[in-house]
Amino acid sequence: MFRTRSAASDMQTHSSDDLQREYDLITRERDGGHNALSAINAQNDIVRELERRER
Repeated sequence: MFRTRSAASDMQTHSSDDLQREYDLITRERDGGHNALSAINAQNDIVRELERRER
């Protein structure tokens, strides 16, 4: 199941490793043909959070 917009706000409580694993899982699901807009949005949210942490 993909993240919803409301669930994205709790990303700050997850470790960077957890976020990377979730990103990779979504990538595998999308590679399998599950290309829901919510999956794309979730990946974008994860990338933004990971980039924010690198600053």
